[in-house]
Amino acid sequence: MTRINKLFFLFFCLFIVCLNGKSQVVNYKIISQIELPNDSLLRVRLLGSLDVFLGDTRFDLQNSKMVDQDHYSQYFDFFDMLNGVERSRKYNDSSFFKCYLKNVVLQPNGDYRIELSYYGTSPEMEIINKLNITFLAKENNENFKFFCPFKENSEAWKSKKIGNIDFFYKEKFDKKEAKDFDRYNSSLAKKMAIKPLTFRYYNCKDIQEVYKLLGIDYDISINGEMRSGYFDQKNKLFLSGTNSFQYKHDLTHTYFALKYADSLRNWMGEEGFNICNNDYWGLPGDEIFKLLKDFIQSNQYFSPLDALKGDEYLKHPILIKYPIAAVLVRKVEKEYGFEKVLELISCGENEENFITKFVQITGIGLDKIDETIKEELKR
Repeated sequence: MTRINKLFFLFFCLFIVCLNGKSQVVNYKIISQIELPNDSLLRVRLLGSLDVFLGDTRFDLQNSKMVDQDHYSQYFDFFDMLNGVERSRKYNDSSFFKCYLKNVVLQPNGDYRIELSYYGTSPEMEIINKLNITFLAKENNENFKFFCPFKENSEAWKSKKIGNIDFFYKEKFDKKEAKDFDRYNSSLAKKMAIKPLTFRYYNCKDIQEVYKLLGIDYDISINGEMRSGYFDQKNKLFLSGTNSFQYKHDLTHTYFALKYADSLRNWMGEEGFNICNNDYWGLPGDEIFKLLKDFIQSNQYFSPLDALKGDEYLKHPILIKYPIAAVLVRKVEKEYGFEKVLELISCGENEENFITKFVQITGIGLDKIDETIKEELKR
């Protein structure tokens, strides 16, 4: 940045931020009780940089001078949380949620921890919190750049490498469970004819901790959610919210995503395969099959074929169509081999495609599918 540009940026910050640092910013509001840096020039530069950064999130951060481009590319999904965050579909309002600066904390290394919250007020005067997110602001010449705090949030975690996986954890390490996960990674890669994935695996207690590691302290879209994960294949980062040293279910979806375009992937086939070979929402496949068997036995006129096309729950959050699909996937794998399972999984996106492909592979007519499923569940 040239001297003229530095002066321009400084005067720009002075223009949008008054001397007490608490007004005139455009893209956020500052809560009244906040403690800001005492140095007035530093305060002006920090708040001005934040204002420019938040303005840039509405357009294209890829060209923003407020982020490091390599870092932005590595943590794209984190920064993308701010894309359209002000919008409310429910109230049809593109600026319903307002940004509030609620905390600025000096870090031991001289960086600043910036905490933002997005709130909206409904017509009924209900205050709705959509997102709380934290950035690190690092001084850069005469301005500040903004970073995802993942590295700093996880730097105290321990690590151990098993095969192709670097495991990260906070307390005890379960070597047996980690070895089993590494074996599954290698065996699935072999079955899929793909080179085994190498990645860093973070054992988080739930999806809330996954988000907090990234700096997302609250997101209304995962309110109350426990079990889930985040796999960034490009950066070989697997954040697992299962409180376990393995997450076979999500790893399986990752391999199918590598092998097939999204337009080819059949979700019933994939979930069916996972129920047969792993679990679904943490419940083992054998237990799910028992639940399905008991359900069918207690509902005399229930049609599994009809249920494949609906969204009825077997047991929340398990949609009954997925265990039913799993019965059919298991039959195909046992009688026709894994290559035919891959045909089921790559037959296209909707339920009709799955049913049509099953009939094509097995020769079993639609009128025989209910009977086939009931007979399979007895085995």
